[in-house]
Amino acid sequence: MPSLGERLAYLRSQRGLSQAELARLLHMGQSTIAMYEKNRRSPDNQSLKRLADFFGVSTDYLLGRTDRPYETGGNAIPGDAPHDTSLYAIASDPLFADLLREVPDLTEEEKQSLVEHWEWALRFIKKERERRRKREKMNPEG
Repeated sequence: MPSLGERLAYLRSQRGLSQAELARLLHMGQSTIAMYEKNRRSPDNQSLKRLADFFGVSTDYLLGRTDRPYETGGNAIPGDAPHDTSLYAIASDPLFADLLREVPDLTEEEKQSLVEHWEWALRFIKKERERRRKREKMNPEG
């Protein structure tokens, strides 16, 4: 089975994140993420839970105790589907939790406006990420 570091690197790359971006989102150091991915350091319990929540996978999956990324059984999140755990991870992320608490107070028109802004921001982020990747390919040393 893949190691914690291999799984973490895979999940991070699937999200299109650099180590620095992941570290910033989780309020960790970039060197910490690098050490985890190189299997030179293991996360403490709190960090392991944050990583699992962020990626919407179980801690057992990250630790290599199972090849099933999503929990099954009594402790599973209702619905037990990948999108459900991802939504849970987003809602529990401190960066988004306060913002999401405001949504129920919005009108339908305000919610639609929020969705449009969110979609625009995501398109912008994806374009910037692609530009950065192209620059990195052209100049791999920085």
